[in-house]
Amino acid sequence: MLVPTDAELGELAAQVRFDLESAGSAPVPADRHDEEDGGVLVYIDQHQVHVAWSTHDRLDEAATDMKDADRETEDVVRRYETTRATMHLALGSILNAFGYHTRPQAMGFGHVVVPIPG
Repeated sequence: MLVPTDAELGELAAQVRFDLESAGSAPVPADRHDEEDGGVLVYIDQHQVHVAWSTHDRLDEAATDMKDADRETEDVVRRYETTRATMHLALGSILNAFGYHTRPQAMGFGHVVVPIPG
C-alpha cells in the first residue's frame, strides 16, 4: 500500500474542501478548527484526511452540562446527538456521491477519506 506524501494529502484535502463547497457546505478554514461556531471540518491528522461536523460551542456546552448532571434525556442532549449523527450521515453521503471512498474515524463521529492510488 502506497503512503501518500504530505503534498498529496494537502491536495486531497483541498479537493475535498472544494467539493464540499460545491455541495453548499463551506468548510471551516483549516487554520480555524478551534472556532466556537462549528461547521464542516476538513483536516489532516495522523497522515490522513478527516472530515467531520462540529456543532456550535453553545450546543456542545449545554449538552455536556446535562450529561455531567446525569440528565441525558433532556432536549438539548437529544438535539446535540441528533445533529451530530445526521450531519455525519449527510457528509458521508455527499463524499460518496463525489466519488470519495471513506471509512469511519477510529473514535467518534467523522470520516477518513481513503486516497485511491492513481
